[in-house]
Amino acid sequence: MEAPAKAVLNGVGWMILGDCARRVFLGLSLGVWLFNAACGSSRTYPIVIAISPTSAYVPVGYALQFSVTVTGTPNSYVVWTVGGVLGGTPTQGFISTSGLYTAPSTVPSPNQVTVGVVSQEDGTKFANATVTIIPQSGANTVTVASGQTVSNVNVRVAALTPTLAIYGLGECSGSVCSTAAAGLEVAPGSSATLYLVGAGVVSGTVYSVSGNPADVTVVQPTASQFSQTSNGTPAVSFDITVAAGAAPGPRNVMVSNPTSGELSAFVGGLLITAPGQ
Repeated sequence: MEAPAKAVLNGVGWMILGDCARRVFLGLSLGVWLFNAACGSSRTYPIVIAISPTSAYVPVGYALQFSVTVTGTPNSYVVWTVGGVLGGTPTQGFISTSGLYTAPSTVPSPNQVTVGVVSQEDGTKFANATVTIIPQSGANTVTVASGQTVSNVNVRVAALTPTLAIYGLGECSGSVCSTAAAGLEVAPGSSATLYLVGAGVVSGTVYSVSGNPADVTVVQPTASQFSQTSNGTPAVSFDITVAAGAAPGPRNVMVSNPTSGELSAFVGGLLITAPGQ
């Protein structure tokens, strides 16, 4: 056989051998993949736990729904703790398997508790939230429909944990401001600087007093009048003037959020006293 012909056959032979080698390699690769699948080998991803909200103020006896997001694993099951105890305690509050936290009946000492959520798949993966337990006030919250007036709202609703809530109402005298559990008394023909503490008390919220609008004039607070209490709770001060001819009796002090339509009212928080009292 001539040299060129041998070269062609040799080339074909190497091509055949090469093709066989590729087939063997592919077969081995498929075998390794099937082995890994059969033995449960898989790529691992980091598990990440996220809780919401991460901090909240909750009045005694109120409830707050937490949510959790689990990524990095198809196993989304978690366990909930309060103060490191599964399900919680009477002192620090209880939490359900769905993340519904219920505050204790009295304010604990210290008044901050930790709500934790832990991955069932990996106990080293967790997230925490800080809850500050505060006393209840006469304030409750309702949602006001778009366009509904809030000037004469007089409501008592079941305990809620809304975005907007009044925790306390009092008065400022000079640079000293404080709240009172029963609210505030103001005589007809006089003025006062109200001091309101609560969740969602931020610039842009609107303040009002129920009853005849002519009885009480409210000066909306400026941005500089918003502040925080010593424990970080939002607060605001604003001025009111009670007309000399205002009808005596209790009024509701209210804060509303025009953006969300939410309203919180301190029911009977302002008492206009009778003349001569």
